[in-house]
Amino acid sequence: MFGDDDDLTDEQILEYLKTDPPGFKPFGENWEKEMDMHPLFMDSIPQEVIDGTFDRTEWPVLASHLDMMYDDDDDLEGSALNYKLDGNTYFKQGTKKGYYLSIISYTEGIDKKCKDSELNAILHCNRAAAHFNIGNYRKATSDCETALSHNPKYIKAVIRAIRSQQKLGNTREVLSWCDRGLAIDKHNEELISIKVKSLQKLKVVERNERKRLALEAKERKTNAALLDAIEKRGISVYVPEAEHPDTEEEKEQLLLDSLKSSTVGQVSLNQDNQLVWPVRFLYPEYSTSDLISEFCEINCLADHLSYMFPPSGECPEWDQEGVYIFQNLVVCINTGGKLIEVSQTDSLLDVIVNNKLVISLGTPTFEIFVRNSKTHMDHIMGT
Repeated sequence: MFGDDDDLTDEQILEYLKTDPPGFKPFGENWEKEMDMHPLFMDSIPQEVIDGTFDRTEWPVLASHLDMMYDDDDDLEGSALNYKLDGNTYFKQGTKKGYYLSIISYTEGIDKKCKDSELNAILHCNRAAAHFNIGNYRKATSDCETALSHNPKYIKAVIRAIRSQQKLGNTREVLSWCDRGLAIDKHNEELISIKVKSLQKLKVVERNERKRLALEAKERKTNAALLDAIEKRGISVYVPEAEHPDTEEEKEQLLLDSLKSSTVGQVSLNQDNQLVWPVRFLYPEYSTSDLISEFCEINCLADHLSYMFPPSGECPEWDQEGVYIFQNLVVCINTGGKLIEVSQTDSLLDVIVNNKLVISLGTPTFEIFVRNSKTHMDHIMGT
């Protein structure tokens, strides 16, 4: 019903409590309901009373009875204690709804603002336990903090704060809470054990953090070198028109995203500072393609095509007529719907730059035809 990432608000808890449990049926509007709603004749407390959704003006007897139970302004400690006991009863149900109801009861007790510091500490610590059990780890920690403000030596509050911070993965916070607890009880075995394990975990966390930072630094350096190589060569990269970068950093990120958007490989710099591209060959006549995953910019198209389509050798399965032979082939690029033939003996870099090929999806793409074939002529004519 609710997300797992954030603590639930009081409003969300109340929203949950408005949901009737399976099998619950509201009472009909008749005399039986009136009898059932009278405190003297109740066999059990109706769900709408537990939820706090019953109409107090419609049922003044019940409302007055509840007020007498818990709203004694002359005995705030007694009222707060009653709410604590109610909360404990709900908590012991061990259900999500029970935890929600216990939170409401503990909150009512806290709101009494009685002068019993020990009771206030227990109310906050108990509410922390309920919040913990529904995944509200931040609220649980906050309640533990408040509990300690009422009772600075309340070790149970420290332990519950530690458990909450463990759930949040905050190892440093766990250690901080351990130190607070050990300041109260330096011989506490549970705290000592947690601290030892947390220190070991922190070493792993810090080592992983160093590795992550080193990898990020290396990646930034690699990306900067890649963008510098693209710029110096005068290579054009397609960026969606909808994107309007405000800063140079955003512009560079858009270029990187475009260069790395290929699903079949990504352009990179080799040890000789040469760009190595994923290159796709399309064969429109047969609606198929080939991918060269690593095509160095200093190599020419003929280097690959002569190997793929030798004069004497086995033809691709899709070449039904056996006409796709290197000497028969023409290589084209499609720019704005216009087919342009490119030199097969020029380097890939020269083909890209001289023909102002705009790299889309990080992959230079070429269309391969059998020269003067019907498909070739149709594409030249734009049909």
